[in-house]
Amino acid sequence: MYGTGIIDLRQISENDWKAKYQGNYGIYIIKITTYGKKTKSFSCTCPSDNYPCKHISMIEKAIAEKISNEEKPEKGEKLRIEDFIGSVSAEKLREFIIAQTKYNTDLYNAVLLEFSVNTGNGKGNKYSKIIKKSLASIPDYGDDDYLDESLDIDVLDQWYDKANDYISKKQYNEALLICKACIEEYSQWLYDADENVSSYYSSDYQFSFFELIIGAVDYINKKELFNYCLSEMKKKKYAETEFYNEFHRLLEILAVTVDPDAFIALQDELLAGIKDKSSYEAESILRRKINIYRRIDQKSKAWALIRDNIQIESFRLKVVKKKIEKLKFKTAKKLINDFLDNQKEDQKNYFDERWNRLLLDIAQKENDVSVIKKLSYMFIKDYFKESYYQIYKTAFTSLEWKEEKEKLIQHYSIKKYFNNSTADLLVAEKETERLLKYFEQYPSIHELEKYYKMLIPDYPEKTLELFKKVLVSYAANNVGRTHYEKIHSMLTKMSRIKGGKKIVSNLINEFKVKYKNRKAMMEILAEWK
Repeated sequence: MYGTGIIDLRQISENDWKAKYQGNYGIYIIKITTYGKKTKSFSCTCPSDNYPCKHISMIEKAIAEKISNEEKPEKGEKLRIEDFIGSVSAEKLREFIIAQTKYNTDLYNAVLLEFSVNTGNGKGNKYSKIIKKSLASIPDYGDDDYLDESLDIDVLDQWYDKANDYISKKQYNEALLICKACIEEYSQWLYDADENVSSYYSSDYQFSFFELIIGAVDYINKKELFNYCLSEMKKKKYAETEFYNEFHRLLEILAVTVDPDAFIALQDELLAGIKDKSSYEAESILRRKINIYRRIDQKSKAWALIRDNIQIESFRLKVVKKKIEKLKFKTAKKLINDFLDNQKEDQKNYFDERWNRLLLDIAQKENDVSVIKKLSYMFIKDYFKESYYQIYKTAFTSLEWKEEKEKLIQHYSIKKYFNNSTADLLVAEKETERLLKYFEQYPSIHELEKYYKMLIPDYPEKTLELFKKVLVSYAANNVGRTHYEKIHSMLTKMSRIKGGKKIVSNLINEFKVKYKNRKAMMEILAEWK
């Protein structure tokens, strides 16, 4: 019914569809949310780099086909479910639904979602057992096709929608209960599952319910929620998870009006337990303290934390920039050089660029020519970069630059193949003739596509010759529709150059004769006008 590859297609709610597709790399799960007849959002588990992948349009067509078939008038008397239910007693219907929920997970979850608000005896969170039961059927880790069962993760999405719906109806306490239950039960499920399982499910589930709570925080008892977070986050199941960080984020927001001192004391306690005060953990804690100080308008304390903890790279960066703003270049340079000198060898490449950029800024402000030359060259040594090239050039007199430019061209041209840095430098120096000769030495269809506009004004005929040369070689050595479309694209560019239409016409005729057995190429060339 659906078409090649689609092995299942189901409507899981009014606007949500889920499909399974047998692809080259296993079974893919496609989810589509509609709004009217249009697609609102979608996802696919296939490995394609294309966005959207081809499976989305396939499923859209299958959905349209399914809806169309369901809307077609039936011959004879139409069977209506309303007629059957109307003749069944409430007790019989109840027994039937209970029986079916034992075998139909979708129906089971739908019933819980719809009627859970009516459950509970006042002890604990009435949603916890329900959500725990739903999560129990999610596979923690298994065969390569375990994603077939990802509908069970859809249950979390449905509970999210349920909580969001309660918020829209201003039933904030019900929404909060659902969010708490989902956070508590899903974190427990992850904690009990295989250690690798979290990588197989979206990390969004560790964020989304906190987002709902934060969005409704002004309508919730903040003191109770603050104390709940303080108590709940101490549990082992949250350690080293995004849940833990989200608890801190929520606490930070609540602390502004509830108890900022308690929040700060918590961070101090955590920081005291960390030996390496330059670690990521230490930085995270200090950032939380900085944020709360800013929120309660104690900016001087926030800045003091940054200033007094320059062992952390990002904090030192802020201090250095502040010193530069105040023209305290000597202090700024010392802070930078001290930091660079203390880095391990395997870290230096990571840190050098941002810090040397600042040292270069200082050298420019101090007009220190020797340092400008040294640092700006570092930035263009391996790859041409326009902004640093301009800085480097300004450090030389016009006479000096003639010699230095040649050294730089030779430096880039050591590589015995087309080097973009050589071409970019020639373009920047407006050395069009040398750029042309460089292409003649290293013809490349992809690089010609990038630079040919630089050559056209002065050398239209030779540019066309280059086009012809690379296209003849490319056609001889590449087969496949993608390559033929590239040839078509380049022919189009050629035709827009003065005198190019005739050459293109002759080239197409040559290809039609030489490659007449390449069906796809003939189809694409037939489109030429």
